[in-house]
Amino acid sequence: MSQAIALLDHVIRPVSRALGDAHPVIEEILLSAATLRDFDPFSQDSNAGLGVFGISPALHWRVWDEYLAFQPDRASQVRGFASQHEFLINPDAELVTNTRYAAAIGISALEWVKPSWPMPEDADGLTRLWSELTRVEEEHYLTRLHHTLERLCQGAGQPHYAL
Repeated sequence: MSQAIALLDHVIRPVSRALGDAHPVIEEILLSAATLRDFDPFSQDSNAGLGVFGISPALHWRVWDEYLAFQPDRASQVRGFASQHEFLINPDAELVTNTRYAAAIGISALEWVKPSWPMPEDADGLTRLWSELTRVEEEHYLTRLHHTLERLCQGAGQPHYAL
C-alpha cells in the first residue's frame, strides 16, 4: 500500500465520513495537498502552512472563528480529533502533530466555502480554491495539483460527484 493510499484510507476518508462530508472532491483536494507539496515537518515557517496539508495558522483560526463557532455540533466533532491537553497549550501545533485533526480542519475549511465551490469538473477553479484558502502560490505545486485535479474532474459527470 502506498503512503498516499494509506493517508486516504486511514486519515482523510475516515475523518471525512465521521464529519458527514464524504465527498470525492474534498478527499482529492486534501490528498493532493498532502502528496504534492514539499513538506518539511521541521519547518518553522508558518507562512508556508503547517503539517502535511499546509494549513496556515491564519486559516486554522478563521475556520474556528468564522465557521465552527457557528456550527457547535461540527465544532465538537472537530475538537474530538484534537489532543486532549496539547490542543489547549498550542492549537496550531496540532496541524503538525495530529494528522486527523489537520484533516478535520482542512475538510471544515472546504465545507465552509462550499457555497463558492466551482463546478466539480472545473480543475482550474478547484486549484484556485485550495490555493486561495491555503495561500499557497508555489507554481510547481499548483501545476501538479491542477494536473491531479484534472484527472479527477474527467469523472465529474458521474453521479457520486453531485454537490
